[in-house]
Amino acid sequence: MSSRGSYHNKKRDNCEVETHVTVKKGRYQAKNKKVLAEGPSRRSALRDDEWVRDFEGAGYDKDVISETEVKVVRQAFVCAQGVLPNPRSRQRDRGGGPPAADCRCGIFFASAVHFCSFFGVGSYRGSPLRILGHLLFRSIFKFVIMADAANGASDGVEVVPHHETYGDIHPPVKAKNVEELHALQKAATSEKVVPPAQSISKSMASISDGKAVGQRPRSLLSDTDLKVAHVLYNLSPGELYEEAIKYEQGSHITSTGALATLSGAKTGRSPKDKRVVKEDETQADIWWGEGSPNIEMDEATFLVNRERAVDYLNSLDKVYVNDQFLNWDPQNRIKVRIITARPYHSLFMHNMCIRPSPEELEDFEPEFTIYNAGRFPCNRFTHYMTSSTTIDIHLKRREMVILGSQYAGEMKKGLFGLMNYLMPKRGILSLHSGCNMSKDGQVSLFFGLSGTGKTTLSADPNRYLIGDDEHCWSDNGVSNIEGGCYAKCIDLSKEKEPEIWNAIRFGTVLENVVFDEHTRVVDFTDKSVTENTRASYPIEHIDNARIPCVGPHASNVILLTCDAFGVLPPVSKLTLAQTMYHFMSGYTALVAGTEVGVKEPKATFSACFGAAFIVWHPAKYASMLAEKMQKHGATAWLVNTGWVAGSYGTGYRMKLPHTRKIIDAIHDGSLLQAKYASTDVFSLAVPDHVEGVPDEVLMPQNMWPDKELFDTTLKKVGGLFKANFKKFEDYTVGGDKKLTEEILAAGPQL
Repeated sequence: MSSRGSYHNKKRDNCEVETHVTVKKGRYQAKNKKVLAEGPSRRSALRDDEWVRDFEGAGYDKDVISETEVKVVRQAFVCAQGVLPNPRSRQRDRGGGPPAADCRCGIFFASAVHFCSFFGVGSYRGSPLRILGHLLFRSIFKFVIMADAANGASDGVEVVPHHETYGDIHPPVKAKNVEELHALQKAATSEKVVPPAQSISKSMASISDGKAVGQRPRSLLSDTDLKVAHVLYNLSPGELYEEAIKYEQGSHITSTGALATLSGAKTGRSPKDKRVVKEDETQADIWWGEGSPNIEMDEATFLVNRERAVDYLNSLDKVYVNDQFLNWDPQNRIKVRIITARPYHSLFMHNMCIRPSPEELEDFEPEFTIYNAGRFPCNRFTHYMTSSTTIDIHLKRREMVILGSQYAGEMKKGLFGLMNYLMPKRGILSLHSGCNMSKDGQVSLFFGLSGTGKTTLSADPNRYLIGDDEHCWSDNGVSNIEGGCYAKCIDLSKEKEPEIWNAIRFGTVLENVVFDEHTRVVDFTDKSVTENTRASYPIEHIDNARIPCVGPHASNVILLTCDAFGVLPPVSKLTLAQTMYHFMSGYTALVAGTEVGVKEPKATFSACFGAAFIVWHPAKYASMLAEKMQKHGATAWLVNTGWVAGSYGTGYRMKLPHTRKIIDAIHDGSLLQAKYASTDVFSLAVPDHVEGVPDEVLMPQNMWPDKELFDTTLKKVGGLFKANFKKFEDYTVGGDKKLTEEILAAGPQL
């Protein structure tokens, strides 16, 4: 191996370095020597150094040349070959090669030493030629030391006086090298098992010998063999904090101990840039066409983007690799590997996926891999690309590529899309829902789009939290897909959402929040960066979380909507057909904008309350939900957390305490005993009384001062439902046309 290619073998400061270099200058020769870069040692120890013996053989007198001078000469020889950097250069901590100036200095010095060797070789002790050689040696030695000290001072490095380098002023630290010194600084609580390093190759197979469990990760050759990438594997939150603070501008520790960071230009998902590879094996399973979130791309384009992402990752000095699980049900878990360039992304996925034990990592073979090169854009002129951002999923290859977006939520939702494809093939229903459980084992599922209160209402202090966003419903019961929560933070307060507030502590990632420059106190009302501020934290941060995150079959299915038109009742009980209709519709309505004079709400329909992430046709998920509910006796409810007494601009939003009272009535079973009245158009069954909620609020038209306007608005919303559902009319559910007709009949009747 050439000397230029051997720089990656160096270890910092006081450690053993294999030079892999042959140098023949004058009569000095060193071949594959082990250079002991120790601190100042006793002369008796120095006599046994091979370097000293080589100098003696070259005609140097170890009694005339001091040991410090020999060390500098030794360093100069190695530096001249580009093996080691100048020890005072700050570049050594950045993982790069030796600076050019240091190499020039080393080459000059080594040449001067050999010039002195020419005068010394063959001359007798005390001869004029030998003395002249030593004088030249001393002069050059002092010149290099002074120049090196000046360079160190200009770099902001403290210049240590010569007499202090020997440690005779203060007693030495009880550590043989820097690693031991760091070990003294950090008290070990348990033995750390470091798994083998993993390569960034196509198969991501380990290149270490055997299992190598407990060994230190090795440097790995990239796919192109042009770069040595250092893999940081399954780092702890503390280690990732250090990486983020040290290497990423914009990463800060807040007053509660959370890590605040920025996601760059993208502060949300890019659904229009999501692509799914259309290939023979999976294309028949995927929902394509009108209303589908799945935009096709060919395999060749995917491979172009994949190679671009891998090449970018290979160009870095380090990458972060997470090996983790999806799904708390051990019989149906999926092994995933996430390769990222940012420590914040690694910490995010550490929180959001299930964290394996060291034993579970021994024979880890990923079933799905994410290549997150979000800092690097895609080529906009590549086929199927419409911007510099692309999120590509190849279901057959079990791979995902991210280019041009650093928003961490893309990884989370990409994995959810994978589960939405794989789980139904096993007869398991994947759900975009929150889930909690009472102390007696009664499980409720919460469906809803962003802003409907899914996360808030599923985090009930009187119930165990199974999960806040993604779940599976199998024959074993309900299980959380994730290992953490991803909560919206805008306008977060301790009074309204104490569980989320208290979860924001060390280990939590705060995305795009604003905080006080001095106190580091976060202002959750500040929207300067984005309204989509988020907190990612392990589910263990919730005091009443159920670990492991599994539960029995669901008793209640709660569909949440935020109706800004104000025509849907706060709560209604659904039939099985109505459940399928509203589940496939996935309705909510939000304010159209914040411009002056804009009052009209905007209806949003997202099939299965998560259309952006589903892969199969919505009817497949709806029929599976109805089958599970019928088999296990679950009841469905439609809960409106939106406006009452009028639309947005004239009415007001449903009070959160009232919505909580409704949820409590569902959980304690009292709503099943209530009397019900039917509404017009939607034929929804509305209870006449809910404890703690004013009766007049329950029937929406009672709160509208203008009854005629209410009827007009109600029919308008019904028309929006029917227009949205047209794309599903020609699809037969499981080949059963009669069931499809029943679902259509459960919709609004105009």
